[in-house]
Amino acid sequence: MLARLVFGATIRDAQLYFLSDIPKGANVLILGGGTGWLLDALLKLNPHCHVWYVEASHRMLERTRKKVNIQPTTIVHFIHGTEEMIPSNVRFNAVITNFYFDLFSRASLQFVIRRILGSLMPDGKVLVSDFTKTNVWKHRLLLTIMYWFFKLVCGIESSHLPDWQAELSNAGLDEFKSKKFYRGFIRSSIYSIPQRKGLFI
Repeated sequence: MLARLVFGATIRDAQLYFLSDIPKGANVLILGGGTGWLLDALLKLNPHCHVWYVEASHRMLERTRKKVNIQPTTIVHFIHGTEEMIPSNVRFNAVITNFYFDLFSRASLQFVIRRILGSLMPDGKVLVSDFTKTNVWKHRLLLTIMYWFFKLVCGIESSHLPDWQAELSNAGLDEFKSKKFYRGFIRSSIYSIPQRKGLFI
């Protein structure tokens, strides 16, 4: 409700923008799925995909189970937990991390990214939608208010926005598609492992 009040449809538009880039029938990991609306959108677009849906809130997870219409052609694994619960025996074509990286301190974010890379197929994609720092005073004010609010109400770890773009780059990932929203305050990107480099975790 707060997101809709401040950003309108922009939050959803950003998360949907690159959803069609996920291959048909792919293994998809969703980290921090929230209320389940994105899962519903993914299954309508890609009904033959195989999804692992990881969510730390038991309430949100149960809400998603009841809300999302899962077709017989689709398999969804609902996992109550965090990135530590990513299954070690599965490799993913796509990992979705919408407004997820902004929850962590730099050290924790580096751990999260390593976990993601360890589960990614060599040609896999990481889809990210998140806030970015700009020079617009309104954006800086919004960031300050949001972090104060979510730290107070939800007890999130971080008190400021980590440089998730730099951390993904430092981990060996390249951004090959991106789209800016809300005057650059929100960025949607697709990252992948450069085939010329290779990567070993």
